[in-house]
Amino acid sequence: MTTLLTGATGFLGSRLLLGLLTTRGRHVTVLGRGAASELRFRVLTTLENLAGGGIGARARSRLRCVSGDVTRPWLGLAPAVYGRLAREAEAIWHCAGDIALTGERERLFRANVHGTERILELAESAPPDCRLVHMSTVAVAGGRRRGVVAEENLTDVFGFETHYDESKYRAETLVRDWARRLGRSVVVLRPSIVASDAAHREGMPGHPLRVLGDMIDAIARNGAPGIPPAVSRRRGGPELRLRLRVPADAEFNIVPDGYATEAMLRIGHDAATEDLGRGVRTFHVVHPEETAMRLIVEAVEARHPGLRLDCVGDLPDPTPAERFVVDHLPGFLSYCHHRRTYGRGSAAEWTSGLPDPAPVDRGYLARAMGFTGAAPTPGTG
Repeated sequence: MTTLLTGATGFLGSRLLLGLLTTRGRHVTVLGRGAASELRFRVLTTLENLAGGGIGARARSRLRCVSGDVTRPWLGLAPAVYGRLAREAEAIWHCAGDIALTGERERLFRANVHGTERILELAESAPPDCRLVHMSTVAVAGGRRRGVVAEENLTDVFGFETHYDESKYRAETLVRDWARRLGRSVVVLRPSIVASDAAHREGMPGHPLRVLGDMIDAIARNGAPGIPPAVSRRRGGPELRLRLRVPADAEFNIVPDGYATEAMLRIGHDAATEDLGRGVRTFHVVHPEETAMRLIVEAVEARHPGLRLDCVGDLPDPTPAERFVVDHLPGFLSYCHHRRTYGRGSAAEWTSGLPDPAPVDRGYLARAMGFTGAAPTPGTG
């Protein structure tokens, strides 16, 4: 018997795979695109980068890679292979998905909604006691701006900020309907913004804060409409001020990857099915404290002297630079207007003994965004 995992080369999937292979000693079958040998090479390279070295012969021997595609019928597998995967699965961790906040609706729905449909078809063919662990997100709360989002809440009455939000909401509704129809056991994990402040190695999957930091560095280095490149500002040019239509007291829920991964493993792997019960159990994997937007602003300004970011309630007559920011960060700026928080009672109950993560401070944010050295200069990476 084995654990089947999708999304093994993604940011969260790779961390969960490492934990399943090493600290939990599980045999894991990874389903992913490309030839099986190439997939295994990519997966092992990612794991060894995460581990800071080799993962050991025993862990490597527990890993099997199968070439497939969650968006295709039968997962793109031959019937015999598909049937064997279903029969052997004691747990299915569905971590594959498209996390692009600005992605096209069709592309996001193909990966996140139709991909989930294909995994549910496989899970239906698996033994009745096979546990399905579905990776969702707190973004399924959509356009809800205030209040406490309970772990059992799932509604579309507030609309959605992005196509990504909607695609993950639709996927979770499919999972709930499937579990209700078949009386099956499902664990739904809803992380907030998961980040890592570890040094980034080439080839490692990025996370949202790292992507944001790389984008800021690229714009600062090369310039953009209304934004002079770094070399011009360093020649004594005027301070560049950018207004962001963001509440001055905006907050985000950012949770470190080490805590998030261990919490997910304790819930998704360690908890006994008979204790969790049948049906769907949903868990918010979030930080108990929100992170202030001002800390992100301070980290960016410290990285790029001569750049000033002002959070404003309104944005009349935006400059070309301000319009560029609005056009390229619509999802991020929309999330800045959320004042909601997330209940975590069930998650806290099932991770009893796991210490809460430390508060996310400016130093952590700077490291997570890759702001650990001097600001990049033109022509450098």
